Amino acid sequence: MVLLNKKKFRLTSPMPPSVNHYLGYRAVPKKKKGRTVYIVVPYLTKEARDYKEMFSKYAIKQVKEQGWDIEGTRNRHYYMDCVYYFPRIDMDEQNYFKCMCDALNGIAYIDDNFILTRTSRIYYDTKNPRVEIEISEVDYIGIFDSEKELMEFENKCKTCKRYKRNCSILKESKEGRIREEIDGEKKCVKFSRIKKGR
Repeated sequence: MVLLNKKKFRLTSPMPPSVNHYLGYRAVPKKKKGRTVYIVVPYLTKEARDYKEMFSKYAIKQVKEQGWDIEGTRNRHYYMDCVYYFPRIDMDEQNYFKCMCDALNGIAYIDDNFILTRTSRIYYDTKNPRVEIEISEVDYIGIFDSEKELMEFENKCKTCKRYKRNCSILKESKEGRIREEIDGEKKCVKFSRIKKGR
């Protein structure tokens, strides 16, 4: 069964701090074998802290208003499509994902390791710079191109001797791990049909 009307979560963000203004660094003294050594420690800048606090509050309200279910993002990839409205033409969109993704972590999705950021378009708007965001589920699951392909593979797995022993091939394939037991046509070479009568 393929889901045709997948839920989408839409947000509008003010222009976030770029990676150049996201982290600051300070040297912290530390005693080591009687000597003072300095360790460089990163910290969030005030600009980044303020943005994350403001955008997180807005996102929490939107989760409730749009009925977004964060649990659906567990162990599943999602696209984060962004349309940028920059105030100037000399801005690089790749510098703005980090702060937005971190602000939404634990609110719009469980773990930003599963978020695939994409820039759909760039405009220039000096009066209202912003980023329009749409988060949506990818079509694939692990190594499988669709939910239908996964279900067909899993249904065949259920007739295999290894399935009742918690086959790691199926589990890891759902996670997107490449296994040598799965051939180019996504068939398991270790498949061994359960004999009837057992």
